[in-house]
Amino acid sequence: MDTLGWPSGELNLKISFDYLLKDILSLGWWQSDMACIVDQQGQYMAHTNMTMKERHTLGGENDPMELAVYEKMNRFPSGTVNSQGHPPKMVAGFHRLEHVPWTIILFAKGSNIFAPIIRYRNMFGAVSLVLIFIVLMLIRRHVCSIVDQIKALSNNAGLVSQGIYGPPVKFESRDEIGQLVVNYNEMVNGLKQRDFIRDFFGRYVDPEFAKSLLEHPDAGRLGGKRREVVLMMSDIRGFTPLAETLSPEVIIRILNRYFSHMIRIIQEYNGIIVDFFGDAILVFFDPLSGQVCGRALCAVQCAVKKQASMADFNRLMTEEKFPELSMGIGINAGPVVVGNIGSKTRAKYGVVGSAVNITSRIQTKALENEVLVSDTIFACIKDEVDINRTINADLKGIENKVTLRSIKNFLRK
Repeated sequence: MDTLGWPSGELNLKISFDYLLKDILSLGWWQSDMACIVDQQGQYMAHTNMTMKERHTLGGENDPMELAVYEKMNRFPSGTVNSQGHPPKMVAGFHRLEHVPWTIILFAKGSNIFAPIIRYRNMFGAVSLVLIFIVLMLIRRHVCSIVDQIKALSNNAGLVSQGIYGPPVKFESRDEIGQLVVNYNEMVNGLKQRDFIRDFFGRYVDPEFAKSLLEHPDAGRLGGKRREVVLMMSDIRGFTPLAETLSPEVIIRILNRYFSHMIRIIQEYNGIIVDFFGDAILVFFDPLSGQVCGRALCAVQCAVKKQASMADFNRLMTEEKFPELSMGIGINAGPVVVGNIGSKTRAKYGVVGSAVNITSRIQTKALENEVLVSDTIFACIKDEVDINRTINADLKGIENKVTLRSIKNFLRK
């Protein structure tokens, strides 16, 4: 333009894009096979493919890929276009420049572009298979452990049904299966305790008192501990000559009726039946952690109630045309060995000691319907009872005479 603003001539500027495109190929998209620059109308301004030297317009040969690129670049400033196939045969990427109306387009083979993705996919698939295999092995190991524990529970349950308990089932986990094993072991311990009560105490001890016995550490061991207990022995008077006049069936029926009646009263006062000697019953009252005097009073109360209940018992015997019965009772206290007597296969909870023999001899001195107690027992209950008579008796195994007292009734109800 001249000074007046009129055109004074034309200046044609020829620009070479070779170095620009070279840098684009080396720095922009390293897998590119071809780079080109087009204007807004799709006219080639520069390209790197020598075979396209005679082509001037993007999509001029109706190439679907180029037409798709041209259509998309008119709508978006940048983007990518893929041809058909998996992976696509060709991939094109374009970007519109900011300060000039040109767009740079790069073309590359899909196999080159997607090679990292394919490698990642293959590696991911391989690693996934390995992880799946590891997970399956861990699951199999865990499931096998669960199955083994369930089998162990099943086998042990079968043995328990036969009365064979065996050792507790081991558990290696804290999950639901582990809790099941713990509950199973607790159940088996409960069954063992139940059988212990049945085997060692049987029908001769009140179940609630048997449980309190089990709370003491020495209850389940063979042998036992020496301690002072209260002993009571009762015997039917004149039963031996009476039995000679009755049939064996009638004798057993009378004894069973009598024992059932007495056992109920003994259990009411937490007495422990040691044994039956013919028609005699040996019972002891274990003070456990308490004082022997408390059990002495309990034993005398039990004996008095047994004698008082004989009236009702004989009334039933008379109704069935059976002879009436009467008994004598002796009560004593002394040191004995208390524990499980016998072997591992057969044992009973009982007492052993000279005090047992003395109790038996005191019982022989008792008259019909009488309760005789030793000095040791009377010292504990003298303020609670009234007495009928006092005797000085010679007992076998004791040099001096022994003072025995007959209990009449209790002073306080």
